[in-house]
Amino acid sequence: MISSKSGLLSLVKQKNPAVQGTHCMIHKAALVSKTIPMRLHEHMFVIIKVVNFVKISALNTRLFSKLCKEMDADHTALLYHTKVRWPSKGNMLSRVFELREEIKLFLIAQQKSDLLSAFCRDDFSLYLAYLAEIFEALNQLNKKLQGPGSNTIVHCDAIDAFVEKLKLWSQRAINDNFEPFHRLTDVTGNDIAQLLKQDIISHLQNLQKEFERYFPEINTSTILVRLARNPFMCKVEDVPEAIQEEFIEIRNDSFARDGFRTCNLQEFWIKTQRCYPRLGVNAPNILVPFSSTYL
Repeated sequence: MISSKSGLLSLVKQKNPAVQGTHCMIHKAALVSKTIPMRLHEHMFVIIKVVNFVKISALNTRLFSKLCKEMDADHTALLYHTKVRWPSKGNMLSRVFELREEIKLFLIAQQKSDLLSAFCRDDFSLYLAYLAEIFEALNQLNKKLQGPGSNTIVHCDAIDAFVEKLKLWSQRAINDNFEPFHRLTDVTGNDIAQLLKQDIISHLQNLQKEFERYFPEINTSTILVRLARNPFMCKVEDVPEAIQEEFIEIRNDSFARDGFRTCNLQEFWIKTQRCYPRLGVNAPNILVPFSSTYL
């Protein structure tokens, strides 16, 4: 996105070789979400075809809206899935799950036997429930990676927590406990077919592996990361020698200590760099967690 060979990053590095670039974490999380087993992908394809059919024309859209109103549904329209809007897949799946009975009646009325046969399969509602649940969880993670004050440290904490949840959900699924997936248990209880169970376990484990591959920085606690989080909890001997003297000064600076309590991390390190310029020059990596804020 910033062209590391001929774009912004390379031009900045010509001026300051110590600068480090970071890839958009939201984009990497969106790439991870594309990891999906074949059977789940097949059901996803059917869902997208159904949504496209309902919304393919203004007439179909109006007829479906009228049907939803007559059935006192909570919603009167389906949502499109667009690749450029990463949370849209989760929103689309949740809406299809909520309107699944209305969709069946609409497909019957429109005599779409091919879509109806796929949509009415015994296991389809179970796969739909799981897909809606897991992509809603991915949407919640996506939202945590946005907003003011976001930085690499906050992002890594959110991703690390999500990976731990994936491990927990996978272990519970192995033990036939699907309570974390409320839609799925509402449809069928904990009596999940063996094939679906294996697909769920495989998907959760693959998501975990892909997160760890795309985000090798999670579960790491280098001295520079710990120093950026809280310099007053680090030991002098752990800090690189080039900045140990200024680190001692900061550790014993009562104004800096008070500033750490009252400012957010970005403001604190900006003020620290102004007061201790050698720290910023000799240890530029300390500010790497906040590079996205500056850009």
